Amino acid sequence: MPLDKEKARVNLKEILDRMQNSADATLLHEYYKLFKKEIPFFKRSYAAAWLFMNYDEKEAPHIRNNDVSSDAGEKTFITIPEEESKRLFISIGKNRRLFPREIITLLISKTSAEREDIGSIRILDNYSFVQVRDTKADEIIEKLTGHKFRGRTLAVNFAKPKSSENDAD
Repeated sequence: MPLDKEKARVNLKEILDRMQNSADATLLHEYYKLFKKEIPFFKRSYAAAWLFMNYDEKEAPHIRNNDVSSDAGEKTFITIPEEESKRLFISIGKNRRLFPREIITLLISKTSAEREDIGSIRILDNYSFVQVRDTKADEIIEKLTGHKFRGRTLAVNFAKPKSSENDAD
């Protein structure tokens, strides 16, 4: 089976996110010590690559390749009608090297939201705006507010109307 590099990148980011944000640090350290003890130094990278290859072959990515803009920039779109959606403010942005696919992965992994519940994403320097289906907005706010992500405790709430957002820029 040929390597799907984009899927593999998404899975690597998910592994790093899980390792940093949800792994039991003590247990992880025990595995780390065992790995170092049992695998010779020059084979550790290959052992890690083999483990990742097996994970990647089994694990489906949380997003599809065509869901994320390829410019690694500010926006990605799934159309959600305005009357069925809410805009959320998330207190993290470009200064933490955040990309739309990572917001999508965060929302899907920590809430019951699915990709179809997430609309446009706009990432600014210090914060982001995400359009979500209104039936998921309260749950997303509840589950992500106070969640530690990229070394920062998130604040998530309903975004102010666009006119007051533009005044702040």
